[in-house]
Amino acid sequence: MNSSDFRHLALRNFDLIKYVLYSEDEIFVMDMVKKVACEISDKYQFEDLRTLVRHKDKPQLYRCLFFFLLNFHKEFRYWVLQNDKALGLTPVCPYKATSFLKALKYEILPPFLVDERMTLQELDRKIKVAYIAA
Repeated sequence: MNSSDFRHLALRNFDLIKYVLYSEDEIFVMDMVKKVACEISDKYQFEDLRTLVRHKDKPQLYRCLFFFLLNFHKEFRYWVLQNDKALGLTPVCPYKATSFLKALKYEILPPFLVDERMTLQELDRKIKVAYIAA
């Protein structure tokens, strides 16, 4: 077995949230986030969101946007929590998801929205820590 075989086996045990956080599959995350962001932009006439997803050179931005969309967009949240099998991933544990979504909504995203000094790197790290702790 080579290293890519081990990586593939490890990824099979990922749920969708962990896959977004750790897989480094930037194209998958970018495509998913862009699709949802464009749907929201069209539905609510929010062109700034469509403009934001034009930055293809910032994969960390897309990863962080995934979690903003997960928090703020009910339909996307339901899709993330229910489509793991269709994607060949492990189901998201409902208890872990509940704990993580509460932390995301009340502890992680508000400080980022208020404190302009917080970087995407810090936000990304806080999201990872919260998901592991959930």
